[in-house]
Amino acid sequence: MQRWGVFEPLFCMPASGNEKPYAENRVFDLQRRFATPVPKVKDLAELNAYLRTCCLKERERSVAGQKETIGRRFERDRAAAMSLPTYSFDPCVRQDAQVDKYQTVRFDNVRYSVPRAYAFRKVTVKGYVDHIEVVADGQVIARHERSYEPDKPGLDPIHYLVTLGRHPAALDHSDVYRQWRLPGDFLTLREALEERHGPTAGARQYIRVLQLPAEHPVSRVHKAIRRCHRPEDLHAERIVRHVERLARQQIEPLAAPEGIDRSDPVLTVRAAVPDLRCFDQLLTQGEPAYA
Repeated sequence: MQRWGVFEPLFCMPASGNEKPYAENRVFDLQRRFATPVPKVKDLAELNAYLRTCCLKERERSVAGQKETIGRRFERDRAAAMSLPTYSFDPCVRQDAQVDKYQTVRFDNVRYSVPRAYAFRKVTVKGYVDHIEVVADGQVIARHERSYEPDKPGLDPIHYLVTLGRHPAALDHSDVYRQWRLPGDFLTLREALEERHGPTAGARQYIRVLQLPAEHPVSRVHKAIRRCHRPEDLHAERIVRHVERLARQQIEPLAAPEGIDRSDPVLTVRAAVPDLRCFDQLLTQGEPAYA
């Protein structure tokens, strides 16, 4: 949080070499006003909000030798400046990378995971200040909070769920799963499944439930687990069907089709009885054309 030099381009970018001392003095001046004492924040988002508040307060201040406030002078300069480009600036560092057999890519000496389908493929890593994105075929396939410590990789357990189905022992021996923070009801479910179906079969059924967050939010899976608490519901397939049912219930139709009454407790379709007499005109008069 004390790397204030990274904010230098935001306040004063030198146009030539002889202006660099002035830019450095401006950074020190901003550190003295904005960071003395050093602000105590919980994350980068809170730090950015604090710096934004400080910048907005600066608009009311007048610099020595100037009669107008900084805010008024800025508005005049902005009116005379060129218009902004039509596309947004992407403040990141791009780096080509190769996914290894462990489904990870390296960026700034830190490993980050990607889904199994992209193992051994070439990707592009976009490094932002607070997060990184892994891009393949023009799509973001993984997003992680950026780590500045090599011994703290960014590994998403969801990326390894396919492998977990083939290697169930990794559930208890792999750090990526031991460090997975899930609601307590998940652990309770595992204990109940192993008690009802045995340690091996129960663990495999629990892995089947763990694979659901790859397609559904963890909150939805958690809700299904809490509803399937009866002994007869202690089966992975029952929980899977319940999650799918919850997913269908959350899908809202774009518009009510004609003939559907939304006021009914149970959705019903009322279709008009067709008039079959219109088919009489297709009947052949007299002898048929073909025997």
